[in-house]
Amino acid sequence: MGDISEERKPTPENMTMLQAFEWYVPDDHKHWQRLHDAIPSLKATGIDNMWIPPGCKASSQSGNGYDVYDLYDLGEFEQKGGKGTKWGNKEELVKMVKKANEVGVGIYWDAVLNHKAAADHKEKCLAEEVDEEDRTKTISDPYEIEAWLGFDFPGRGDKYSKQKYHWYHFSGTDYNDANQKNAIYKILGDKTKGWADDGDVDSEKGNYDYLMFADLDYDHPEVEKDVLNWGGWLGDQITLKGVRFDAVKHFSEDFLRKFITLMNDKYGQGWFFVGEFWKDTN
Repeated sequence: MGDISEERKPTPENMTMLQAFEWYVPDDHKHWQRLHDAIPSLKATGIDNMWIPPGCKASSQSGNGYDVYDLYDLGEFEQKGGKGTKWGNKEELVKMVKKANEVGVGIYWDAVLNHKAAADHKEKCLAEEVDEEDRTKTISDPYEIEAWLGFDFPGRGDKYSKQKYHWYHFSGTDYNDANQKNAIYKILGDKTKGWADDGDVDSEKGNYDYLMFADLDYDHPEVEKDVLNWGGWLGDQITLKGVRFDAVKHFSEDFLRKFITLMNDKYGQGWFFVGEFWKDTN
């Protein structure tokens, strides 16, 4: 036994987090309002922090946000069928976060940075099909595809960000409208380098850069700059205490490190960061 006379240090505070949503929350656009009203009682029962759902504009009014369309639309612009997200509009989000701050409940944002969904128009580009079980193996010659890879954000325009996305901002996609074929397509061209480097994403399936939708290429400097700017912008819109990163095995570890460093440098140390990492998907 140790020396009982040794000074005993108090047990570190044990914080309690609530996942403040689930997949089948009704798409009535009132979830931010429900959370706002529930926060005082949640705090009283011992909740210290809340993990809230992805609050960016999704592909539709029913989208949970993992089908992310526009990072800079928190329910402010008429896009993809309406102004708000499944969870509510930006004003309601800001009001809910303000209430949480007032009573001492921290907010953890769910950041979906791997891909974009529901493009505004199709674009033609050169691509090659790869093996679904080994993405390092090509199974076709390069050929031109026509894919949903053009993002103009017409409802938002240039507010908050002037960046528009084109085929060369993505490393892969999964549908060719020209022949209506579903496959995993690695995008080729002078402005894109294909999949992320080995070690920068998970090695499952050879190289697990591609997961779904239009896969962002973080080796493109415009992509990196725009998403880093978004992180700083988000922290200015609402007061957060942490970020949960979706699908971290599928996008650049180097970029993720830069994102976390930026948030710490701009808003101070003490953030809670966690990444979703499913080691084996089979």
